[in-house]
Amino acid sequence: MTSKQYVKRIWRIPKDRGAPECFGSLVVKAMVKHGWPVKLEVIGQDGFRVKHINGSDELSSDVQQALDIAARICARTYRVEISQIENCVYLEQQYRLGAGGHFIKEK
Repeated sequence: MTSKQYVKRIWRIPKDRGAPECFGSLVVKAMVKHGWPVKLEVIGQDGFRVKHINGSDELSSDVQQALDIAARICARTYRVEISQIENCVYLEQQYRLGAGGHFIKEK
């Protein structure tokens, strides 16, 4: 059984709210695009949590695998170093957003 369902997709990536929220939005956008019903919750200054759209913290195994894949693809695409613990994703270093939405490491 799959956990996919239709979720309305109107997206603008928030480039003015910091790197974790921007990166989290990119991951959630990729998941929703492929039918996974999830939403984003920012955790502190360096991470975010992905929750099921009905509000439960626990993700089923197929949604968890989709999160793993989406986070890895987005991290590789945008050259961001991440670590992941279950449904929480953390940025390993401090990043700021440059012109055009590029992630730049803080020194």
